[in-house]
Parts: sequence; structure tokens; C-alpha cells
Amino acid sequence: MKTGEQLTTQEEILWNNYYEYDFAMAGEKNVVFISSTEAQTELLTEQFARYWNVTPRMATIPVGALKQLRHPAEGRKPFSLITASRLAGEKHVDWIVEAVVQARKALPELTLDIYGRGAAEGALRDQIRQAGAEGYIHLCGHKDLTQVYENYEAYISGSTSEGFGLTLMEAVGSGLAMVGFDVPYGNPTFIDDGKNGCLLPYSTDIDGKEAASRLAVGIQRLFSMDMTALHSRSYEIAEPYLERHVEERWKALLESQNGEEKR
Repeated sequence: MKTGEQLTTQEEILWNNYYEYDFAMAGEKNVVFISSTEAQTELLTEQFARYWNVTPRMATIPVGALKQLRHPAEGRKPFSLITASRLAGEKHVDWIVEAVVQARKALPELTLDIYGRGAAEGALRDQIRQAGAEGYIHLCGHKDLTQVYENYEAYISGSTSEGFGLTLMEAVGSGLAMVGFDVPYGNPTFIDDGKNGCLLPYSTDIDGKEAASRLAVGIQRLFSMDMTALHSRSYEIAEPYLERHVEERWKALLESQNGEEKR
């Protein structure tokens, strides 16, 4: 079965049918499309122009916000990784587990804590046990991570698609260094390769073994870098996602919309 991307040509595009009605309104005067990342806004603007010859009003407003930037009270645990997500196949936490097992051969102090619940939990527990990794890879369940992220040095994602990535935003809001694949849309939004972490090459034709190996290389590269500089850059990336800045975006949009309606 072909995907929407495979069915898209230079003349026609297949969008998600759930958005069919909304997109049909693109030419209407008071319609505004809101995307959660700049990459989505830019892509959708280009697609509307190419396929429908319309230029609707667009805005970028994140789907989440940070109350504050959080700093560790007593320092971060050295060589510590955290990941947080539903424990589901599409999150590829199994790739992360295998990557940490590989990377630990070069980084003997490396640890990984996995937060979340889901159908893949049992398989992950078996994978960790079979690798003899119970001493440094832990399934930590579902918890409020508000004051947990800041205790770690780095966040790792194995996901191959994130519309936004709330956990990525929360991680940079606590200054964590980042590692993940260069895939739409959250990872390139929150990972500035070489500045706050490692954005790794990915293509759909690689298998799980190769994906895990790339993550392992990324982990080793990450911990060879200046961690203080990485943390500082993550805080810079997180700043625009503070609640007051997100509120300003909504205010500006609503005020501009009111101005359009009065014309």
C-alpha cells in the first residue's frame, strides 16, 4: 500500500482526509492555518501555492509551553540519558536500548532511564534482561517529569516522526543535550546539530540494526562534546517556548485577525 508521500506528484498531492474540509477553506478571507513548527508552516505554505494556487494566512504557534527554564539544584548525573514516551513500536525505544548497550562499550559509565508505559513494555524488559543491562538501563514507569529532566545530562529519541514533540521541548527546557534522527518535525526544531546535540541521518530503507548503530555513534559523539556548551544552547532553544512568549503569539494572531474582520 502506497503512502501519501508516494502518491504525491508534481501535479497532485494526497493530504490526510481528516483535513479535507479545512483545507478546502484555504481561500476564504478569515481563515488562518496554525502549525506547531516553522518547518510545517513553510511546507504547507509551499504546498498550497503549488497545488491549489492559494496563499492562506499562516501562523506558527507551538502546541505546548514551558512555565520556566529548569536548572539542576545539585548538578547532573554524569553520562546519564533519559527518554520519555509511550512504549509503543513507532517510538523505537528498542533501538535506544540496543544503542546504549553498544555505546556502553566505549562509555562504561553510561546509563539510560526510560519513562512511560505501553504495549512494548514487556518486550523491552525482556530485551534489557537478555542484554544483561539491568544495572544501567531502567524502566521507570509513568511519572511527572517536571523536576526530573534536569537531573540528566542528555535526552535521546528513537522516533522517526514527531509532529511537535512535547518531551523534546521539556528536555531542552531543562537544558539537556539532545540526540535523535533528522526526521520531521520535532527533532530538527529542538536539536541544533553540533550546538546542543546530534541530529543523525535517517532514511526509511535502513533496518533496526543500522538505526541502533547510528544512535550508538550519536551517543558517543554527544558525550565527547562540551556538555556545558550543549546545555547552554538547549536553554537558548527553549526560551521562545516559555508561556509568556507563546501567549504573545496568540495575542498577535488574534489582534491581527480582528483587524482583518473589521476591513
